[in-house]
Amino acid sequence: MKVHKKVITEDSKHFDLKTKDKIKKKCKELLSHHPEEVGEPLRFELQGYRKLKIFNDYRVVYKVEKEEVLVFILAVGIRRDLEVYEEAIKRLENQK
Repeated sequence: MKVHKKVITEDSKHFDLKTKDKIKKKCKELLSHHPEEVGEPLRFELQGYRKLKIFNDYRVVYKVEKEEVLVFILAVGIRRDLEVYEEAIKRLENQK
């Protein structure tokens, strides 16, 4: 999770340590899994961002930046001996 530097330098000044910890814990809890399903989409200038309500008193504005996941399949083989691994090594050596 990335945090804008002003969240730390400016926003956090508005809260005592206990409140900061509660907000941080709740953000991790809610945004760690399926952050695009939590919160509500924002509009106009903040289109693409979402708002997360925490304890009915706090709002967190966030954006989900989906990173590209690339799976590169180098070799496929039957699970016996070391054949598939030897073939994978050969293919890597041929790329050099």
